[in-house]
Amino acid sequence: MKKRLMSVLAVVTSLTLAACGGSAGAAKPAESGNSGQTAETQKAASGGEAITINIGHGGAESTAQQVGCLALKDYLEKNSGGAFAVNIYPNNSMGNDDELCQMVQSGNLEMCLANSIIVNYVDDGVIYDLFYNFNNIDDVKKKYMEDENFLNVMREKYSAAGFWLGGYSVHGFRVATANKPITSPADLKGLTFRVMQNDLHIEGWQCMGATPTPFSFSELYTALQQKTIDAQENPIELIYSQKFYEQQTHITKTNHLQQTQQWLVSQSFYDSLSDENKKVLDEAITAACEAATSYALDNEAAWTKEIEDYGCTIVDLSDEQRAAFKEAVAPEWDSVKAKVSPDVWEAYTK
Repeated sequence: MKKRLMSVLAVVTSLTLAACGGSAGAAKPAESGNSGQTAETQKAASGGEAITINIGHGGAESTAQQVGCLALKDYLEKNSGGAFAVNIYPNNSMGNDDELCQMVQSGNLEMCLANSIIVNYVDDGVIYDLFYNFNNIDDVKKKYMEDENFLNVMREKYSAAGFWLGGYSVHGFRVATANKPITSPADLKGLTFRVMQNDLHIEGWQCMGATPTPFSFSELYTALQQKTIDAQENPIELIYSQKFYEQQTHITKTNHLQQTQQWLVSQSFYDSLSDENKKVLDEAITAACEAATSYALDNEAAWTKEIEDYGCTIVDLSDEQRAAFKEAVAPEWDSVKAKVSPDVWEAYTK
Protein backbone atom coordinates (compact mmCIF):
# COMPACT_ATOMS: atom_id res chain seq x y z
CA MET A 1 0.00 0.00 0.00
CA LYS A 2 2.73 2.45 0.93
CA LYS A 3 4.56 1.81 -2.34
CA ARG A 4 1.35 2.44 -4.29
CA LEU A 5 0.63 5.64 -2.40
CA MET A 6 4.14 6.93 -3.04
CA SER A 7 3.67 6.18 -6.75
CA VAL A 8 0.37 8.06 -6.77
CA LEU A 9 1.98 11.02 -5.04
CA ALA A 10 4.91 11.10 -7.46
CA VAL A 11 2.63 11.02 -10.50
CA VAL A 12 0.17 13.58 -9.22
CA THR A 13 2.73 16.12 -8.14
CA SER A 14 4.32 15.99 -11.59
CA LEU A 15 1.13 17.36 -13.17
CA THR A 16 0.49 21.01 -13.78
CA LEU A 17 -2.66 22.03 -11.90
CA ALA A 18 -2.86 25.72 -12.70
CA ALA A 19 -6.52 25.97 -11.76
CA CYS A 20 -5.69 24.59 -8.34
CA GLY A 21 -2.91 27.02 -7.56
CA GLY A 22 -0.19 24.41 -8.22
CA SER A 23 2.81 24.59 -10.51
CA ALA A 24 4.63 21.50 -11.68
CA GLY A 25 7.81 23.50 -12.03
CA ALA A 26 7.73 24.74 -8.44
CA ALA A 27 6.18 21.79 -6.65
CA LYS A 28 8.14 18.83 -5.40
CA PRO A 29 6.48 16.01 -3.46
CA ALA A 30 7.51 15.30 0.10
CA GLU A 31 9.98 12.46 0.16
CA SER A 32 10.43 10.02 3.03
CA GLY A 33 14.16 10.09 2.35
CA ASN A 34 14.33 13.64 3.73
CA SER A 35 12.82 12.70 7.08
CA GLY A 36 16.13 13.19 8.88
CA GLN A 37 16.39 16.85 7.87
CA THR A 38 14.45 19.83 9.11
CA ALA A 39 12.43 21.79 6.55
CA GLU A 40 14.85 24.72 7.00
CA THR A 41 17.85 22.43 6.36
CA GLN A 42 16.15 21.14 3.22
CA LYS A 43 15.49 24.71 2.10
CA ALA A 44 19.12 25.75 2.63
CA ALA A 45 20.43 22.64 0.89
CA SER A 46 18.30 23.36 -2.16
CA GLY A 47 19.70 26.85 -2.63
CA GLY A 48 17.05 28.76 -0.69
CA GLU A 49 13.99 27.32 -2.43
CA ALA A 50 10.70 27.62 -0.58
CA ILE A 51 9.46 24.79 1.64
CA THR A 52 6.74 23.06 -0.37
CA ILE A 53 3.42 22.19 1.19
CA ASN A 54 1.27 19.85 -0.87
CA ILE A 55 -2.32 19.69 0.38
CA GLY A 56 -4.94 17.23 -0.82
CA HIS A 57 -8.69 17.13 -0.28
CA GLY A 58 -11.80 15.50 -1.71
CA GLY A 59 -13.81 18.59 -2.65
CA ALA A 60 -14.29 20.04 -6.11
CA GLU A 61 -12.82 23.40 -7.14
CA SER A 62 -16.14 25.09 -6.32
CA THR A 63 -16.33 23.91 -2.69
CA ALA A 64 -15.52 25.53 0.62
CA GLN A 65 -12.57 23.13 1.00
CA GLN A 66 -10.92 24.58 -2.08
CA VAL A 67 -11.71 28.15 -1.04
CA GLY A 68 -9.99 27.48 2.28
CA CYS A 69 -6.97 25.91 0.62
CA LEU A 70 -6.59 28.90 -1.69
CA ALA A 71 -6.72 31.18 1.37
CA LEU A 72 -4.00 29.06 3.00
CA LYS A 73 -1.82 29.37 -0.09
CA ASP A 74 -2.38 33.11 -0.36
CA TYR A 75 -1.60 33.74 3.32
CA LEU A 76 1.58 31.64 3.37
CA GLU A 77 3.00 32.98 0.16
CA LYS A 78 2.33 36.59 1.22
CA ASN A 79 3.35 36.38 4.88
CA SER A 80 6.17 33.85 5.14
CA GLY A 81 8.85 35.91 3.42
CA GLY A 82 9.10 33.31 0.70
CA ALA A 83 9.57 30.43 3.16
CA PHE A 84 6.60 28.44 1.83
CA ALA A 85 5.11 27.45 -1.52
CA VAL A 86 1.75 25.68 -1.63
CA ASN A 87 0.30 23.25 -4.17
CA ILE A 88 -3.37 22.25 -3.91
CA TYR A 89 -4.81 18.94 -5.15
CA PRO A 90 -8.65 18.79 -4.97
CA ASN A 91 -11.07 16.08 -6.13
CA ASN A 92 -9.10 13.32 -4.36
CA SER A 93 -6.56 13.62 -7.19
CA MET A 94 -3.83 12.41 -4.81
CA GLY A 95 -5.92 9.55 -3.46
CA ASN A 96 -9.13 8.91 -1.57
CA ASP A 97 -9.69 10.34 1.90
CA ASP A 98 -8.19 7.31 3.61
CA GLU A 99 -5.09 7.38 1.41
CA LEU A 100 -4.61 11.09 2.03
CA CYS A 101 -4.64 10.53 5.79
CA GLN A 102 -2.19 7.65 5.44
CA MET A 103 0.23 9.82 3.48
CA VAL A 104 0.01 12.69 5.97
CA GLN A 105 0.42 10.32 8.91
CA SER A 106 3.54 8.76 7.36
CA GLY A 107 5.04 12.13 6.38
CA ASN A 108 4.75 11.51 2.63
CA LEU A 109 2.26 14.38 2.25
CA GLU A 110 2.38 17.63 4.19
CA MET A 111 -1.34 18.37 4.61
CA CYS A 112 -4.86 17.13 3.93
CA LEU A 113 -8.43 17.83 4.94
CA ALA A 114 -10.36 15.11 6.74
CA ASN A 115 -13.87 14.43 7.98
CA SER A 116 -15.34 11.20 9.35
CA ILE A 117 -12.47 9.07 8.00
CA ILE A 118 -10.35 10.26 10.94
CA VAL A 119 -11.87 7.61 13.24
CA ASN A 120 -9.63 5.09 11.44
CA TYR A 121 -6.64 6.90 12.95
CA VAL A 122 -7.84 8.77 16.06
CA ASP A 123 -10.22 6.77 18.25
CA ASP A 124 -11.49 9.89 19.99
CA GLY A 125 -12.66 11.24 16.63
CA VAL A 126 -15.96 9.44 17.23
CA ILE A 127 -16.92 12.40 19.41
CA TYR A 128 -17.86 14.22 16.20
CA ASP A 129 -20.62 11.64 15.66
CA LEU A 130 -22.60 12.75 18.71
CA PHE A 131 -26.09 13.58 17.44
CA TYR A 132 -27.80 16.81 18.57
CA ASN A 133 -24.98 18.26 20.65
CA PHE A 134 -25.54 21.78 19.26
CA ASN A 135 -28.60 24.01 19.16
CA ASN A 136 -27.44 26.33 16.39
CA ILE A 137 -24.52 27.03 14.07
CA ASP A 138 -23.08 29.71 16.33
CA ASP A 139 -22.66 27.08 19.04
CA VAL A 140 -20.82 24.88 16.54
CA LYS A 141 -18.48 27.70 15.58
CA LYS A 142 -17.77 28.54 19.21
CA LYS A 143 -16.83 24.95 19.99
CA TYR A 144 -14.78 24.19 16.89
CA MET A 145 -13.22 27.57 16.16
CA GLU A 146 -13.00 29.39 19.50
CA ASP A 147 -12.77 26.79 22.28
CA GLU A 148 -9.02 26.54 22.93
CA ASN A 149 -9.49 23.85 25.57
CA PHE A 150 -11.33 21.57 23.15
CA LEU A 151 -8.74 22.20 20.43
CA ASN A 152 -5.82 21.47 22.76
CA VAL A 153 -7.43 18.29 24.10
CA MET A 154 -7.99 17.03 20.55
CA ARG A 155 -4.52 18.09 19.41
CA GLU A 156 -3.03 15.77 22.00
CA LYS A 157 -5.01 12.83 20.61
CA TYR A 158 -4.14 13.65 17.00
CA SER A 159 -0.47 14.15 17.79
CA ALA A 160 -0.25 10.64 19.22
CA ALA A 161 -1.50 9.38 15.85
CA GLY A 162 1.01 11.37 13.79
CA PHE A 163 -1.05 14.47 12.96
CA TRP A 164 -0.85 18.14 13.91
CA LEU A 165 -4.47 19.32 14.13
CA GLY A 166 -4.25 22.80 12.68
CA GLY A 167 -7.91 23.65 13.25
CA TYR A 168 -11.45 23.18 12.01
CA SER A 169 -13.68 24.82 9.44
CA VAL A 170 -17.47 24.70 9.87
CA HIS A 171 -19.62 23.92 6.84
CA GLY A 172 -23.13 23.92 8.28
CA PHE A 173 -25.40 21.19 9.57
CA ARG A 174 -26.37 17.88 8.04
CA VAL A 175 -30.07 17.78 7.19
CA ALA A 176 -32.54 15.15 5.95
CA THR A 177 -34.21 14.88 2.57
CA ALA A 178 -37.28 12.74 1.76
CA ASN A 179 -40.51 12.85 -0.18
CA LYS A 180 -42.34 14.11 2.88
CA PRO A 181 -41.54 16.35 5.86
CA ILE A 182 -39.81 14.71 8.82
CA THR A 183 -40.97 16.56 11.92
CA SER A 184 -40.96 13.74 14.47
CA PRO A 185 -39.33 10.32 14.94
CA ALA A 186 -42.64 8.79 13.88
CA ASP A 187 -42.18 10.25 10.39
CA LEU A 188 -39.03 8.17 9.95
CA LYS A 189 -40.73 4.84 10.57
CA GLY A 190 -40.48 2.58 7.55
CA LEU A 191 -38.12 4.85 5.59
CA THR A 192 -35.09 3.25 3.94
CA PHE A 193 -32.60 5.92 4.94
CA ARG A 194 -29.18 6.19 3.31
CA VAL A 195 -26.35 6.79 5.78
CA MET A 196 -22.57 6.56 5.69
CA GLN A 197 -20.93 3.30 6.72
CA ASN A 198 -20.65 4.41 10.34
CA ASP A 199 -21.96 2.35 13.25
CA LEU A 200 -22.85 5.39 15.31
CA HIS A 201 -24.76 7.04 12.47
CA ILE A 202 -26.62 3.77 11.93
CA GLU A 203 -27.47 3.59 15.62
CA GLY A 204 -28.59 7.21 15.73
CA TRP A 205 -31.05 6.82 12.87
CA GLN A 206 -32.29 3.52 14.22
CA CYS A 207 -32.99 5.24 17.54
CA MET A 208 -35.03 7.85 15.69
CA GLY A 209 -37.09 5.21 13.89
CA ALA A 210 -35.59 4.97 10.40
CA THR A 211 -34.20 1.92 8.62
CA PRO A 212 -30.62 3.14 8.02
CA THR A 213 -28.88 1.66 4.98
CA PRO A 214 -25.20 2.30 4.20
CA PHE A 215 -24.94 3.10 0.51
CA SER A 216 -22.35 4.42 -1.91
CA PHE A 217 -22.42 8.21 -2.18
CA SER A 218 -21.55 8.04 -5.88
CA GLU A 219 -24.69 5.98 -6.56
CA LEU A 220 -27.03 7.93 -4.28
CA TYR A 221 -28.64 10.19 -6.90
CA THR A 222 -29.64 7.18 -9.01
CA ALA A 223 -30.92 5.32 -5.95
CA LEU A 224 -33.14 8.26 -5.03
CA GLN A 225 -34.31 8.53 -8.62
CA GLN A 226 -35.19 4.83 -8.77
CA LYS A 227 -36.69 5.00 -5.26
CA THR A 228 -34.55 2.18 -3.91
CA ILE A 229 -33.66 4.68 -1.16
CA ASP A 230 -36.45 6.74 0.46
CA ALA A 231 -34.39 9.39 2.23
CA GLN A 232 -30.86 10.54 2.99
CA GLU A 233 -28.88 13.12 4.98
CA ASN A 234 -26.13 15.54 3.94
CA PRO A 235 -25.23 19.21 4.34
CA ILE A 236 -27.02 21.72 2.10
CA GLU A 237 -23.80 22.28 0.13
CA LEU A 238 -23.77 18.66 -1.06
CA ILE A 239 -27.54 18.44 -1.53
CA TYR A 240 -27.20 21.44 -3.82
CA SER A 241 -24.03 20.44 -5.68
CA GLN A 242 -25.18 16.83 -6.19
CA LYS A 243 -28.75 17.93 -7.08
CA PHE A 244 -30.36 15.49 -4.65
CA TYR A 245 -33.24 17.97 -4.34
CA GLU A 246 -34.28 17.00 -7.89
CA GLN A 247 -35.32 13.60 -6.55
CA GLN A 248 -36.74 14.59 -3.13
CA THR A 249 -39.68 16.87 -2.43
CA HIS A 250 -38.73 17.97 1.10
CA ILE A 251 -35.62 19.01 3.00
CA THR A 252 -36.10 18.97 6.75
CA LYS A 253 -33.53 20.93 8.75
CA THR A 254 -33.01 18.20 11.30
CA ASN A 255 -29.56 19.71 12.05
CA HIS A 256 -28.66 16.45 13.76
CA LEU A 257 -24.91 16.68 13.11
CA GLN A 258 -22.48 19.46 12.31
CA GLN A 259 -20.49 19.32 9.07
CA THR A 260 -16.85 20.27 9.67
CA GLN A 261 -13.43 19.73 8.14
CA GLN A 262 -10.26 18.98 10.08
CA TRP A 263 -7.11 20.67 8.75
CA LEU A 264 -4.32 18.16 9.26
CA VAL A 265 -0.55 18.58 9.00
CA SER A 266 1.96 15.76 9.11
CA GLN A 267 3.31 15.85 12.68
CA SER A 268 6.82 14.98 11.49
CA PHE A 269 6.73 17.81 8.95
CA TYR A 270 5.33 20.26 11.52
CA ASP A 271 7.98 19.29 14.07
CA SER A 272 10.70 19.94 11.49
CA LEU A 273 9.71 23.62 11.16
CA SER A 274 11.26 26.46 13.10
CA ASP A 275 9.07 28.15 15.73
CA GLU A 276 8.70 31.10 13.39
CA ASN A 277 7.47 28.97 10.52
CA LYS A 278 5.17 26.97 12.81
CA LYS A 279 3.61 30.26 13.87
CA VAL A 280 3.00 31.48 10.32
CA LEU A 281 1.60 28.07 9.29
CA ASP A 282 -0.78 28.08 12.27
CA GLU A 283 -1.92 31.59 11.31
CA ALA A 284 -2.43 30.49 7.71
CA ILE A 285 -4.58 27.55 8.78
CA THR A 286 -6.68 29.89 10.91
CA ALA A 287 -7.18 32.11 7.86
CA ALA A 288 -8.07 29.05 5.77
CA CYS A 289 -10.63 27.84 8.31
CA GLU A 290 -12.24 31.27 8.46
CA ALA A 291 -12.40 31.53 4.65
CA ALA A 292 -13.88 28.05 4.21
CA THR A 293 -16.42 28.62 6.99
CA SER A 294 -17.50 31.98 5.61
CA TYR A 295 -17.88 30.59 2.10
CA ALA A 296 -19.97 27.61 3.22
CA LEU A 297 -22.24 29.51 5.59
CA ASP A 298 -22.59 32.67 3.50
CA ASN A 299 -23.61 30.67 0.43
CA GLU A 300 -25.99 28.31 2.21
CA ALA A 301 -28.88 30.79 2.00
CA ALA A 302 -28.36 31.23 -1.76
CA TRP A 303 -28.15 27.46 -2.33
CA THR A 304 -31.30 26.96 -0.25
CA LYS A 305 -33.13 29.61 -2.28
CA GLU A 306 -32.24 27.89 -5.55
CA ILE A 307 -33.46 24.59 -4.11
CA GLU A 308 -36.74 26.20 -3.08
CA ASP A 309 -37.12 27.84 -6.50
CA TYR A 310 -36.78 24.40 -8.06
CA GLY A 311 -39.84 23.34 -6.07
CA CYS A 312 -38.39 21.56 -3.05
CA THR A 313 -39.99 22.46 0.29
CA ILE A 314 -37.71 23.47 3.17
CA VAL A 315 -38.99 22.44 6.61
CA ASP A 316 -37.73 24.07 9.83
CA LEU A 317 -38.16 22.32 13.17
CA SER A 318 -39.38 23.97 16.35
CA ASP A 319 -37.39 23.65 19.56
CA GLU A 320 -39.95 21.11 20.80
CA GLN A 321 -39.62 19.00 17.66
CA ARG A 322 -35.83 19.01 17.88
CA ALA A 323 -36.05 18.05 21.56
CA ALA A 324 -38.05 14.94 20.60
CA PHE A 325 -35.31 13.83 18.21
CA LYS A 326 -32.61 14.54 20.79
CA GLU A 327 -34.47 12.49 23.40
CA ALA A 328 -34.75 9.60 20.94
CA VAL A 329 -30.98 9.43 20.35
CA ALA A 330 -30.08 9.14 24.04
CA PRO A 331 -28.75 5.57 23.55
CA GLU A 332 -26.37 6.86 20.86
CA TRP A 333 -24.97 9.35 23.39
CA ASP A 334 -24.22 6.45 25.73
CA SER A 335 -22.42 4.63 22.91
CA VAL A 336 -20.26 7.63 22.04
CA LYS A 337 -19.42 8.33 25.68
CA ALA A 338 -18.24 4.75 26.11
CA LYS A 339 -15.85 5.08 23.16
CA VAL A 340 -14.08 8.37 23.92
CA SER A 341 -11.65 9.54 26.58
CA PRO A 342 -13.25 11.30 29.56
CA ASP A 343 -11.35 14.52 28.85
CA VAL A 344 -12.64 14.57 25.27
CA TRP A 345 -16.21 13.99 26.41
CA GLU A 346 -15.93 16.74 28.99
CA ALA A 347 -14.38 19.23 26.56
CA TYR A 348 -16.95 18.57 23.84
CA THR A 349 -20.21 18.39 25.77
CA LYS A 350 -19.69 21.13 28.36
